[in-house]
Amino acid sequence: MAQTELHKYTVAEKLNKMDVDLIDVDVATDADAAGELLITTTEIPNAVAVNGGTAILQSAMFMSNKVLTDSVDIFITSDSTSMGSIGDTVSGLSLASTVMDGTCGWFSITNLFDAGGVALGEKSNIGMVCKAASDSKSLYLWAIAQGSTDWDVDTGVIRLGFVKD
Repeated sequence: MAQTELHKYTVAEKLNKMDVDLIDVDVATDADAAGELLITTTEIPNAVAVNGGTAILQSAMFMSNKVLTDSVDIFITSDSTSMGSIGDTVSGLSLASTVMDGTCGWFSITNLFDAGGVALGEKSNIGMVCKAASDSKSLYLWAIAQGSTDWDVDTGVIRLGFVKD
């Protein structure tokens, strides 16, 4: 069981040791309909400061070369197991319990808009506590398409803002 040490650091010491990091993750996208795997399991390198460490995901921005306005559900996990192939229907995937056990949480980006040849959307104030596997500094993400838009094969960037312990 995890142990919480409330008095290990003073408030000033704790604030001075926190690190804020912005990490860009290049992703490949493709989906034809809602409920399909838009982005397969993709590494977020150095998402935490030490092996098995924790971080708080504070913000996320999604940029795509496609001009699309449908929502995207993004899942953060400590498990590197592939969720399947891009375009697979998520309800048809048989997920190993280890994948679900590693899930830190998920959020939706619902405000994608046409920014002149690219789609942009963001989510602020997420506040998701994330924990990496004991032998890793990486977290992983995967995403599900929402809406009826055909994403076609494309690339994008997910920019994640972490507060690291």
